[in-house]
Amino acid sequence: MKWLLRGAFEQWRDIGFRGYGFDGLRAEGWRGAHEDRDCAFVDGLYGTGLRLAEWGSVLDVELPSVDDVGRFPRAQLARACVKGKREGREYRGPAGVWKSVMGYMDPIEGSRAEAVCRARRAGRYERVAGLKIVTRFSPQARTLTVLTAEGSSILSLDALDAEERLLLFRQTPKGLEPLAVWLGVNGMPMLAHSWEKRFTEANKRVAAAWTRAGGQGTVPLFCRPHMCQHSFALRWFSILSLVWNRRVDGFTDAELREFRDQFGDVWFQLAGLLGHANPQTTKDWYLEPFTRLETDYLMSLLDDDEHSAVSRLAERIGASSDRVLRRVGAGTLGRRDQQVRS
Repeated sequence: MKWLLRGAFEQWRDIGFRGYGFDGLRAEGWRGAHEDRDCAFVDGLYGTGLRLAEWGSVLDVELPSVDDVGRFPRAQLARACVKGKREGREYRGPAGVWKSVMGYMDPIEGSRAEAVCRARRAGRYERVAGLKIVTRFSPQARTLTVLTAEGSSILSLDALDAEERLLLFRQTPKGLEPLAVWLGVNGMPMLAHSWEKRFTEANKRVAAAWTRAGGQGTVPLFCRPHMCQHSFALRWFSILSLVWNRRVDGFTDAELREFRDQFGDVWFQLAGLLGHANPQTTKDWYLEPFTRLETDYLMSLLDDDEHSAVSRLAERIGASSDRVLRRVGAGTLGRRDQQVRS
């Protein structure tokens, strides 16, 4: 199990999907026709904590409204797209994530519109078997009114699974358009598992850039989809630990137990952010090394700048572990089989 601190994640993203090198310069002749899509997708995984299948199945009508304000706008994940399909849940993402997604979806500058145009010219949408035309969306009820070969019907967004979502289109003055956010080069909605290949390709680019830069041995920077969720958990564990300590400072043991019973502890809150039904799952599978940390140790890293404190906290937590990847500096090049430690 590995974690990526933000600097490492952004470096991996920029090299793997934006054509940069370890020197911070973009490769000459780089053509990243769909880098806005790829960067928006991985930014979303890292920033929301959603699973690959969950983030890969979102529709444009489920994205936060442009009128949403705040640093962490809310969105709703459909029940049929949640692992286990127990119930839908709310999730949040940093404003930068939504800005990145909206840039990809921009009708003038985004690559999504270009992909849609290619599909229209090739007549691909009209050939979709089982296509459903969406004529109305009710945000309050979370329902879609659709037209099919059999007539009109109302569908619940929460009941539509990933495969059914691939068949949803709307009619526009320019032609049909998918409701699915993530589209392939051919303009067709992408299957969530196809992103595994994009991660593999990005890791190969990072490895090639490492070799070109003179790096020795195994490249110490990589990312797999699930690492984004682990990294999300690491950051929020750090934040919640700081908040928890402030909330319970001065409590007796009995008062602390009562407070925990009423409001939950760090693991309970973190399980909610990750969509886990049982906080023990979060403890056992995501942040096992953190269960031994003392609150006093966490608080010792605080200073006047909370953001810097949380970042340093995350780095100190993984200081003795090769599970946490950080940004690779120039001094790392040339060291054979160098392991990156935070």
